[in-house]
Amino acid sequence: MEITVEARRHLRLAHRAKIQLCSKDEVVIAYTRDLSESGLYVLGGFNSAPLPGDILEVIVLGIEDALPRRVVVIRVDDGSGFAVEFLE
Repeated sequence: MEITVEARRHLRLAHRAKIQLCSKDEVVIAYTRDLSESGLYVLGGFNSAPLPGDILEVIVLGIEDALPRRVVVIRVDDGSGFAVEFLE
């Protein structure tokens, strides 16, 4: 796995995980590109792209009894994906 270092609060770890994302209108399966202590970068996504500030729910698939986590969209990159931050 590759560790990416940038001017961020937390170190990012390149990691591909299959996740389920739920918005108020849609449920989709997507993949992570990387993760950190504070959030994820999601590849792909919804038919209607989320907007910064949207609240979603994410569940990591393939982990038995995985707990859903609420996240907020902090950045959307056209055509590639979006960054989310975990909510407390």
